[in-house]
Amino acid sequence: MGLSARSIEEEWMASFTGTWEVVSSPDFDEGYLRMEVAPYVILKQSGERVEGKYQVGLQTGTLDGWLESENLMLFSFEGMDELEEMHGAGRATLSGDHLTFELRYYLGDEYVFDCEWSKSLRQ
Repeated sequence: MGLSARSIEEEWMASFTGTWEVVSSPDFDEGYLRMEVAPYVILKQSGERVEGKYQVGLQTGTLDGWLESENLMLFSFEGMDELEEMHGAGRATLSGDHLTFELRYYLGDEYVFDCEWSKSLRQ
């Protein structure tokens, strides 16, 4: 018995869902990344929409996004960086169990985080 076209589409559509552990960043050292908690990105996909939250160092926020292609998600976000309110846009690129998570603050900095699907961090 083979997979139907619908089940293949549903399997593809669920690819971003999960807890992603931030393992490194070219922009921050390990001390900052893990300053408060183990850094994470949590994504939940429903159809082509994706919602989520993240915490990296002293940066926390929520995001609202959509699939642009099979391996690319675009999103807007809002949150806090230390005590400053922040918002902007970003993208997440999926490659197997690896996710590249990028934040672009409105009129500000850009940060890149390398993530791996987490077996230990649970939603």
